[in-house]
Amino acid sequence: MISLARAFRVVVILVVGATVAEAQLPGQTRSQQPTVRLRTALPGYPDPIALDTVANYTEMKAAPGVVFSAAVEAFKTLDIPVTVRDSIHGTVGNLGWIKLRQLAGKTMSTSFNCGSGMTGPNADAYRLTIAAVVMIEALPNGNSRVGVALVGSAQDVQGASKDPVPCGTSGYTEGRIEALVRAKLTR
Repeated sequence: MISLARAFRVVVILVVGATVAEAQLPGQTRSQQPTVRLRTALPGYPDPIALDTVANYTEMKAAPGVVFSAAVEAFKTLDIPVTVRDSIHGTVGNLGWIKLRQLAGKTMSTSFNCGSGMTGPNADAYRLTIAAVVMIEALPNGNSRVGVALVGSAQDVQGASKDPVPCGTSGYTEGRIEALVRAKLTR
């Protein structure tokens, strides 16, 4: 049987080891560093979601720092609160906020499919928990690889408590974010 003190030492070693593995080594460029995998846990999903696996990726002809600033501005334009702002690892966004009725000036059903009920699309009537991030990586040619991820889940706010449901996305909001980033790069 393992003692509590020994278990604690093992956990500390694992955390310190992971931190050291994330550190930049001398002579290593940012694009050679290991990437940080963003995960979020939303109601209605049985497991955390690795956001890099659901992102739409594209190449943009700008350095990562410039794309990063444009992404922050794009989120402001769409009134998406930014709670993750990590320029070292190239991530901007929010890993979970609650929103009702509209996102980016459109009804929720424009961006999400959470099923439908007697009154129409559930996305328009339910409370949604949403995660939206932009992930930026440096490419060897000086450009940036940009991934935009959006996931959501919905909870009925009427009547008896019901289980939350996962929502699919239409790609509309992801496209808006990408278009705004591109537009801000050309200014």
